[in-house]
Amino acid sequence: MKLLRSRNLLLFLFLSGLFALLGYLTVVIISDPFIGIVTVKNSQGEYLVESLEPAGQAVLKGIQLGDVIDEVNGKPAGQNVNIIKFSSVERVESIVVSEKTGEQRLVTFNRGWNGDHTGLELLIQLYIPWASLLLFLGLSTFLYRKRKNDSAAIMLILFFLAIGLSYFSSAAAYRNDLVGVTVMYAVIPFVAILFLLFMNMYLRRYGMIFISPKLIWYLSVAFSIVSLFCLVYIWTNFIPEKVFLNARMVYHATLIVGNFICVYQLFRKFFYYRSSRFNSLFKITLTSHLVAFTPFTTMNLLPLLGGNIQILPAAFTAPFLFVLPIVYFYLLTSNQLFDVDFILTRFKYYTLLSLLPALIVTLAYAAIVSGDVVFSWVRWLQIFIVSYVVMTLFLYSKEQIDHKFRPKLFKAMYSYQDSLDRFSRKIARVMKRDDLEMVLKEEIGALLPASRIDFLIVDQIEAVVNPVGEQDDEQSTAIFLLQVSDSLQVGEVVELPHGLGLIIGCQKSKQYIVWIGSKTNHTRFNSDELRWLKTLANYASIVFENLYLIESLIEDLESEVKKEQATTPWILRLLFCLSENERRKLAADLHDSALQDQLLWYRRLEALMLDHPITEKLEVELDEIKEGLLDVIHQIRETCNELRPPLLKEMGIVEALESIIEHTQMRNNFAVDFRAKPFDNLLNEEQITAIYRIVQELLRNADKHARANLVTLELEQRTNMVYFHYKDDGVGMDVDYMEASFEHMGLSGIKERVASLEGEITFRSKRGKGLEVIIILPQNMTTGRSERGLLRDSYLIS
Repeated sequence: MKLLRSRNLLLFLFLSGLFALLGYLTVVIISDPFIGIVTVKNSQGEYLVESLEPAGQAVLKGIQLGDVIDEVNGKPAGQNVNIIKFSSVERVESIVVSEKTGEQRLVTFNRGWNGDHTGLELLIQLYIPWASLLLFLGLSTFLYRKRKNDSAAIMLILFFLAIGLSYFSSAAAYRNDLVGVTVMYAVIPFVAILFLLFMNMYLRRYGMIFISPKLIWYLSVAFSIVSLFCLVYIWTNFIPEKVFLNARMVYHATLIVGNFICVYQLFRKFFYYRSSRFNSLFKITLTSHLVAFTPFTTMNLLPLLGGNIQILPAAFTAPFLFVLPIVYFYLLTSNQLFDVDFILTRFKYYTLLSLLPALIVTLAYAAIVSGDVVFSWVRWLQIFIVSYVVMTLFLYSKEQIDHKFRPKLFKAMYSYQDSLDRFSRKIARVMKRDDLEMVLKEEIGALLPASRIDFLIVDQIEAVVNPVGEQDDEQSTAIFLLQVSDSLQVGEVVELPHGLGLIIGCQKSKQYIVWIGSKTNHTRFNSDELRWLKTLANYASIVFENLYLIESLIEDLESEVKKEQATTPWILRLLFCLSENERRKLAADLHDSALQDQLLWYRRLEALMLDHPITEKLEVELDEIKEGLLDVIHQIRETCNELRPPLLKEMGIVEALESIIEHTQMRNNFAVDFRAKPFDNLLNEEQITAIYRIVQELLRNADKHARANLVTLELEQRTNMVYFHYKDDGVGMDVDYMEASFEHMGLSGIKERVASLEGEITFRSKRGKGLEVIIILPQNMTTGRSERGLLRDSYLIS
């Protein structure tokens, strides 16, 4: 409780100080209009206008680069403290300017809320910073409420507040307010430190270290010394101006170094973990950091190392910092990562696409104003960068606008998408090639005013195209198709002498083509129509290929039946594999539905008997019902195990047979003598399943028909074969009439299973002499590999 009170008191004091500081900075921004003059002292001791900030009063008053500041508030410019300390003109009422023409003029500035604030100035220096600060504060509040005990969340909150406070105080610092300048020099260097601490704490949960804590300590000490030196200059007169200029360069260098270390560590971690599950995490953090800090670093900090000139004002580069709170807040609160690869692919494409237009706009602007205005290279670079960024952002937004509004505004353009949806639904019911051709013809005819839609077959061996008439356009189309038949690819759209050709299928030497004649309105096929037709061709080619495979399978089955009376092993194998699949599905359905329902009713009955008083007679009856339910549950479980033996492949054939024999002896009154030798070569799943089903059927036959007292089973692996022997002392049967009797359909099924594995089976039995079965299975089947290269048909067992 005492710790909680201390935390709440500390939080109250922190928030009170923060809001008091924000209130003061707001008053400074409102009370002093921004002038925006940066000066430099020349060799004659004059103070020249080196640069002008956007949205400043100096631009509105007509002050130009290179003008000389003679007086400030009626005194020589060299006596003004802002010019001396900060090389800028701010918070003044008047200045005397000597223009390049030699003419002097007095420029006055109003102060206070009713001063010369422009809408652009308030937008850049008050409204946007306030909005960003509210965003940072809102996210920080949410994080604190949700994750107040998470050290990474607390460090992320400090990271957010440091960025937001630095951005907001920059407007006051531009006005040379000492508090605003102090915040800038004291807080900005530690943004990188807070980021490094946050990453260390965040990655600690994954057992990783982002950067050495000792290095963070050294950086903190170095940054503190530089910041303290600058603050001493700001608040006192102990440090000369020339010394401070060097110190300010060191200060800017520390900001660059801090950002470089963050980016370097992110790159290093990304390349180290690029093949792990942390790939997206580091790619997202690296991308967001580059987007947020690269504009400020390259356009502001690097140029400031060489002087006071910046390529782009900080007002344009600072808003990129908005990326950080969104991304890191998302990382800390979300369980899923957004697809950064998709975003980066779009970014590379749009930046490359925007390069040439931005260059053209810059050159066109230069050609227009070349005779009127003379710009420095910095100004031209600014124009190019602004054009480039605007075009890139426009292309990004265009994709979202297209996705949202294009279907509503241009419905005709989306009829092709509706057509594809409709076509995909129709082809799901197609069972014959003729049906596919009919659906395809209807869909194309509904949207295109084609003069003809015909289906052609190009036979490369016979060098003919069918069907083709005697008309000139038909003959020229046939000749063209024969000439290019070697280069045609399935799913392509080919331009023909009289229309288009859709390649929808290929069978050996034959190619199947949809010939779409020229449009009746005599217009060319546009890009949307070509894309739509290509997609239709791809859809149709997939269905065509499936239909071809099915037809080929049916033809093979028919030919096999005609060639020989006995069914071929691969067909039997296919049928048994399908049967096993159905057994597994049925077992799963029984387990998930009937068995669970029985268990539920059993639990409810048990709870009813425990929770409510019942008579002794009723209790006896309910106990009988409970026992009946348990018997049903046991029976369903046994059925599920028979339909789908658990862990059959994992246990191996010997252990699986021992398990079924144990269960059989528990239920039946005959003994089983099982003799098995260890297997040197493991059997595949298909062979294990077949032997298991054979033994299952033989034991069932011994119980129901043979009335045996002793069953003997032998299983061993011999040279390239599996030997199985079954013998019982039951009533026996007449082997000659086995196939004609419905009582022995199970034994006939065993014979078919053995035939599917290319094995041999022998039945020996007489009336009253029991039954003997000898099975020999080859270790490797001669027809063991399909046309697709898959081993047998085991892929059908799922």
